[in-house]
Amino acid sequence: MLNNSIPVIMYHHVMPKERELNVTPEIFEEQISALKREGWKTLSAVEFIYLMMHPKEKRKKCVLLTFDDGFYDNYLFAYPILKKYKMKAVMFVVTDMVLDDFKRESFSVVEHKKMWHMIFNEGRRDYLCTWNELKEMQDEGVFDIENHGSSHKIPEYLKAGNYEMIKEDIKRSKETLKRKINKESLHLCWPKGAYDEKSINIACGCGFKALYTTERGANIYDLLHIKRLPVKCKGAGWLLPKLKIYSSSVLSKIYLKIRIG
Repeated sequence: MLNNSIPVIMYHHVMPKERELNVTPEIFEEQISALKREGWKTLSAVEFIYLMMHPKEKRKKCVLLTFDDGFYDNYLFAYPILKKYKMKAVMFVVTDMVLDDFKRESFSVVEHKKMWHMIFNEGRRDYLCTWNELKEMQDEGVFDIENHGSSHKIPEYLKAGNYEMIKEDIKRSKETLKRKINKESLHLCWPKGAYDEKSINIACGCGFKALYTTERGANIYDLLHIKRLPVKCKGAGWLLPKLKIYSSSVLSKIYLKIRIG
């Protein structure tokens, strides 16, 4: 069927230079301006849940843009572009690593793995958004700030079978978002896409309604296994055809078989 699925796009970084998991500001603006020009509606977190729970509602040309981890470059480069075109997105933040406001000396572009190394091992939290920046983007109605856990260590807990730590991690992050920016978080993105059925049950027990994976596919009504398309540093000529494919459960299934095969 055509237009029965909502494509969900997965971003990480928007900053200069082509690097792993990064889209340059110029390419990002090309993508966003094309969505605007072609009549696509970027959904809020609330709108996405509503449409997923009501699959018979009109969802043609609806798309959800998601950003993982809460990097400062999203505030510096992606936020002004989304605001310029009056578009929306969801940002999943790692709550234990977010600091209150501080003066930034500078911002240097580094690749994704090095940035995480500096955050974890050198305490370089300036590569992440502050609570004030997150609140600003949420209050402007541009980014819905949602959940990526407290520590980004859920894959390690899952590997060790430590489900108590998984519960504590996502429960604490939910409480932190409520306390810091008054956000009742209902969306959880699994760090590195790591989850199993037991962790899904835990997340549901903590009050989450929408759970995000790193798997590709169609999204018709299943809120507990939301599929996402990793974005590439390519313009509208790449993005728009992909949105058409992932707006259809039939086309996406055929495409994935061809792509994998």
